Amino acid sequence: MEHDFGEVNRVIMEGDIIRAEDIWAGYGDRVVLKGVNLKIARGEFVGLLGPNGSGKSTLLRVLSGVLKPSRGRVWLDGQPLHRLHAKDVAKRLAFVPQREEVAFGFTAWQVVLLGRAPYIGWWGKECADDVRATQQAMERTDCLSVAERAFGTLSGGERQRVVLARGLAQATPLLLLDEPLTHLDVTHQVGTLSLLRQLNREEGLTVLAALHDINLASEFCDRLLVLRQGQVVAEGTPSQVVTPKLLARVFGLDAWVRVNPATGRPHVLPRTLQVLESQTGNGRRVHVVCGGGTGSAWMGALVRAGWQVSAGVLHLLDSDEEVARELGVEVVTEAPFTPISAESLSLLQEVLAKAEAIVVAPVAFGYGNLANLQATEEAQRAGKRVLLAECNWHERDFAGGQVTELVGRLKANGAVLVRTPEEAVAALAPDGQTG
Repeated sequence: MEHDFGEVNRVIMEGDIIRAEDIWAGYGDRVVLKGVNLKIARGEFVGLLGPNGSGKSTLLRVLSGVLKPSRGRVWLDGQPLHRLHAKDVAKRLAFVPQREEVAFGFTAWQVVLLGRAPYIGWWGKECADDVRATQQAMERTDCLSVAERAFGTLSGGERQRVVLARGLAQATPLLLLDEPLTHLDVTHQVGTLSLLRQLNREEGLTVLAALHDINLASEFCDRLLVLRQGQVVAEGTPSQVVTPKLLARVFGLDAWVRVNPATGRPHVLPRTLQVLESQTGNGRRVHVVCGGGTGSAWMGALVRAGWQVSAGVLHLLDSDEEVARELGVEVVTEAPFTPISAESLSLLQEVLAKAEAIVVAPVAFGYGNLANLQATEEAQRAGKRVLLAECNWHERDFAGGQVTELVGRLKANGAVLVRTPEEAVAALAPDGQTG
C-alpha cells in the first residue's frame, strides 16, 4: 500500500471521478469479473454494454462498494473506496440497482426521501431542502403522482421511476445505474435518458449506466464500455464501438450499422428478417425505382418474398444504394450530385428489359433523377407491369409538373396502386399465392 498517495495525486490530476484497477470479483466460487480496468472522468456519460451474464451488474456493485472485490482496487475521488465511510460514499455516488426490495408499507415519497439519508441521518428529521430535493426528483422522473401510494402496489415501470428519483434526490456528483430502463415504456425510456443527459450537460452529473438497448446507448452516451465474459473487450465513442464486427463477436448478432442522419450516431439494424435469395428465390425479376431512403422497405420485402431485385439509377452514397448492396440487389449507380448520364440510362434500360415488373417507391423526383420515371414509362409501353406507390405525387414533383404528368399517364395505362411493400408483394404474386 506504499504507493497509495502517489496514485491519489495522479487520479486527481487526471480528473477521474472513479477508477478501477485489475478487479476480480464474483459470488462464492464463481468468478464473474476477471481483471477489469476502467476509469470514468468527471462529467462523462458512459454506457456499459454486454450480453446477459457478462458482469455488468457485478461491476456496478463493486464500483458502488456493495460488493467487495477479491482482488484489485477502486478509487473514488482519488481515495481508496474501501477506506471511505459508507456515509461519505453515499454523498459522492448514488447507485440505482436493477431490482429494489423496499420494506412493506413505505410510500413512494418515503422511498425517494431515503435518498436524503446521508444528509439527515437515520434518526434525524428532514428539512425543507430534503423535501424540496425529493419533490424535484419525483417531478423530473414523472412519478410525483404516485407519491402517496405504497411502493409495493406500483407497477414495474412506476417502481423503476421511483427508485431513479431516489438516486437523483441523493444529489451526488456520480450516478451508477443498473438497467434503469427495465419495465419502462419507450416514452419513459427516452425521457429517462434525456433527463440524465440534461443533468449531465447542465449540472455536470457523471453517469455510468448499464444498458441493454444498443441504439439508445449509442444515441445518448459519450463513451461506451463493452463487457464480455467478465472482461472489458472494447471502449470508445459509439462510432468506434458499435460495429458489425463487435456486434457479431460480443452479442452473436448479425446486423447492419447505419448512421442516424439527425444525430450522426450509429444505429443497429438486425438482419434476422432477411431471407436469402439463394434459398427461396422464385426466379422472377423486379426493378425498384427509389432513392433517399424511400426504397429500403420495398426492396427488403421483395427480397424476402424471393424476388431477384434490381434498383436504380441511384446516386452513390444514397442510403438506398447502401441498403441495396447489403441486400444483394443489383443496382445501377451514378456519381453523387449529378444528373443521370446517358451511360447510366443505357444500363438502366438493360436492367428494365430483364425485369418482369417495376415498382416505383414514393420517391421525390427532380430534374436530376427524372430519367428514372421516364424510363419506367417507356418500359410500360413495352409491356412491363408497373406498380406505383399510392401517395401525394404532386408534393414529390420538383420537375415543374413533369412528374405529375408522368404519374398520370402511368395510371391511365394500367399502373397498379399499392399502399405498402406488402401490398406490392401480394400484387406481384401469381394467382392463388400470397408471396
